[in-house]
Amino acid sequence: MRALVTTRTAVLLVVVAVVAGLLLVRGSDEVAPKRLTAHFDRAVSIYEGTDVKVLGVSVGKVTEVTPEGASVRVEMQYDGDVRLPADARAVIVTPTLVADRFVQLTPVWVEGDDVMADGHDLPLPQTAVPVELDRIYASLRDLTATLGPNGVNADGTLNHLVKAGAGALEGQGKAGNAMLRNLAAAATTFGNSSGDLFATVSQLADFTSTLADNDKRVRAFMADLAGVSRQLSDERGELQATLAAVADTVGSVRGFVQDNRRALVTDVRKLSRIVRTIASEKSSLDDALDVAPVAMGNLVLAFNVESGSIGSRVGVSGNAFDADGFLCSIVQQSSIPTVSKDLACQLFAALLEPAENQLPTLPPAPRSTATTSPRPATGGRAPSPAQVDAYTSDEAPTFAELLAGGTR
Repeated sequence: MRALVTTRTAVLLVVVAVVAGLLLVRGSDEVAPKRLTAHFDRAVSIYEGTDVKVLGVSVGKVTEVTPEGASVRVEMQYDGDVRLPADARAVIVTPTLVADRFVQLTPVWVEGDDVMADGHDLPLPQTAVPVELDRIYASLRDLTATLGPNGVNADGTLNHLVKAGAGALEGQGKAGNAMLRNLAAAATTFGNSSGDLFATVSQLADFTSTLADNDKRVRAFMADLAGVSRQLSDERGELQATLAAVADTVGSVRGFVQDNRRALVTDVRKLSRIVRTIASEKSSLDDALDVAPVAMGNLVLAFNVESGSIGSRVGVSGNAFDADGFLCSIVQQSSIPTVSKDLACQLFAALLEPAENQLPTLPPAPRSTATTSPRPATGGRAPSPAQVDAYTSDEAPTFAELLAGGTR
């Protein structure tokens, strides 16, 4: 018997130890509840023990409600394993007119959000309360009193407004309906283009900021623009006269062009042909422009300042170029009589003989003190020895002068 009692006692002790261990383990796993304080404008039907919910699930209770002048401080306690976002709000919710109210904490916490600390205090901007029915009734009463015979309608103003509105809208039902539809379509269009509108406003803000950053330059530009405007205003008479003169000139040009249209067309066509001819001789012009500076330089160097003549010599020698034959061939192709052609060829042959066959040996002569000596003309014949003696050694006649028989 004693053994049986001892066995039962041992079993009871084991059971008690197991239960105690379970209780200790459960107590160690529980997380301490967290506290939260919120300030509301009003806290109608909120008492100690009112539920605190998240998405409609109760997570805590209201522990204290304390009026504080124009607001009410509500202290709450919720489960320690519940996480709230750092920007959470507290809202008093009225499910129905007769159901108990509760405090809703919103929004829910999402992975990655900051967690609200224990003992956080929510100010008035982060809380909201429902509109009470008595406040709705009071608002309607105040509106009725304001629009009633003791308010704005004391002299019949409201009646006149209603009558004027009725007269204006009478028979305009279709137009009013179309207006409402158009307004709805416009609102829809604005809503669909909200991105573009916001982008436009943003760009306008950037433009305004740029103008503000360059305020001095903008002011200087406006001052310069005002100065230009004043100057133009002061000279408006001259501008008007100038514009009138331009108008007269344009009219004259128009009349001239109209009167001489055919002649202008002909001149333009001829000018076009001339331009095309010049364009076709572009290479020749290029060559002339390349050679002309050198030729002019040589001409300047060949000019004798003392005698006032060109000290150059024209020499045609060698078999490479037959000058008299070339000139004779040109004459032979002309339409002059044959006798004249033959005579011209004989003259070319006689005149273009080498210079050493035509000119006698010139003896040295003393330099003349005169800058320019008169030289008698020979009438196209070769100069006589007396004419040759009239020239100084430095003022010897050129071959062209000897051919011409004249003086320098």
